[in-house]
Amino acid sequence: MEYGHPLHTFDADLLAGGTIVVRRAAEGERFRTLDGQERELTSSDLTIRDAEKAVALAGIMGGENSEIKDETTNILLESAYFNPSAIRKTAKRLGIHTESSHRFERGADIEIVTRALDRAASLIAELSGGEVAQGIIDVYPREVPPRTISFRLTRCNQLLGWEYSLAEVEQIFQSLEFTVSKRDDGLLQVTVPTFRVDLEREIDLIEEVARLHGYDAIPVSMPKARVFSDRPSRHQRLERRLKDGMVGLGFNEVINFSFMAPDVLDRINLGEDDGRRKVVKLRNPLVEEQSVMRTTLLPGLLETAARNMNYRILDQRLFELRRVYLSVAGQELPHEPLHLAALVSGGRYPEGWDRHKQSVDFYDVKGIMEAILAQMGVANVSYTSSGVDRYFHPGKACTVYAGHQLIGSFGEVHPDVQDAFGLAQSVYYLELNIETLVAVSTESLQVVPPSRFPESVRDVALLVADEVPAAEVLGCITNLKIAEIECADIFDLYKGPNIPSGSKSIAVRVRYRSHEKTLTDDEVSAIHQRVIDTLTRKLAATIR
Repeated sequence: MEYGHPLHTFDADLLAGGTIVVRRAAEGERFRTLDGQERELTSSDLTIRDAEKAVALAGIMGGENSEIKDETTNILLESAYFNPSAIRKTAKRLGIHTESSHRFERGADIEIVTRALDRAASLIAELSGGEVAQGIIDVYPREVPPRTISFRLTRCNQLLGWEYSLAEVEQIFQSLEFTVSKRDDGLLQVTVPTFRVDLEREIDLIEEVARLHGYDAIPVSMPKARVFSDRPSRHQRLERRLKDGMVGLGFNEVINFSFMAPDVLDRINLGEDDGRRKVVKLRNPLVEEQSVMRTTLLPGLLETAARNMNYRILDQRLFELRRVYLSVAGQELPHEPLHLAALVSGGRYPEGWDRHKQSVDFYDVKGIMEAILAQMGVANVSYTSSGVDRYFHPGKACTVYAGHQLIGSFGEVHPDVQDAFGLAQSVYYLELNIETLVAVSTESLQVVPPSRFPESVRDVALLVADEVPAAEVLGCITNLKIAEIECADIFDLYKGPNIPSGSKSIAVRVRYRSHEKTLTDDEVSAIHQRVIDTLTRKLAATIR
């Protein structure tokens, strides 16, 4: 601690052959350290050994087989310098962080090795009455000379904004135990001592000048800057509209890490052949749980929802508008599309004295999807239950198309996925590919003024086959492109007694209104008959 240089003591009587050797470990070699943990080494790990075995992980931690005990009488002191990167890699791989590794992996003073050894030996003899054996074994195969760095006074003054003289700079360097010599071209040659391993370049010396002279002495001035008026792009404007729309729907934005754990794709039940399993791995992750770049926003939202539920926050509406990172074959950098993901769980609205709490369901998230697409001006939207991801509940999810382009999906999260994340209640999820969404969106939304004339409503109930989707029924009416048809909605679905097997009853309400006049009963009846004829012909439907 006095010299800032780590040492290690061995029980000399436990060293086989009375010798120590420094060399790499054997691949797969097992070694028990002082903390009682047995660790598996690789051929890149540096060890200190006796004539038979490893007795220490170099620069990190000693071994149990040479530990100092109460009965120890003879000790061997070891002082060394190690390559910082080698110590750092071994310590990080094994998950060991000690006082020794903390210093060695940042760079120690190679010239202090023997001085630290002598000082420790003298302290032991002085404080414990031990006897120091004469002589040391010093292996120093390639001497490391002090580093010499060229220093330009003009460059220093230019960066710091202060007119230093050569005499001032020399005095600062000499106070730091640097050796300074002048050259004919006005440069200073500064030799830094070996204990200053942080000084490598001219800019490091300039920082020392600023530090010693005082940061408060650096003059303050306002930088000159030109101000540009940069209008946001179409993509940025639509992105802002989307965020505002999500907040208007009662959502809170969250921002999760762009990293995820490698096993999280198994927890969301992603298919083995899914392209999102080809992840981008980080070379130097902070922790294993954040060692790959995310390919979907779902895990982050599920973990956030689970954490909130643990705090009894059960009613949640969360969204995240962030990028995912998809590997591209033959390319070093991944594709980084922007995605929107939203999660809904809990009650449809807060419970009150005048109403009981109702839980959100599939149609809530479908309504949210419809509101988003309407706000973004997406036309020709269709829904299908085919092609949904495996992390959705079968039968409670669908994909969304704009024309022939897949833009997203939504539905209830699969119960197995909910269990994997510790979710205590049903969760509904939607996702949209923003790159595709922007391509099919429009900035200028068309508003049709309401008609000042009264409406006329007609209902029709028809029998159709089970496999006929509701969207096809409404599509038949919409495709007639009759100006007097204001809207058509399905208000009833029935299957049961009095309905033939393999069929279902669908009731449709059609609203008629003109922008030019009040429609008569005969006019409405004629248009309604065209609707009925189209449904019976195209869907093979029977009117009830």
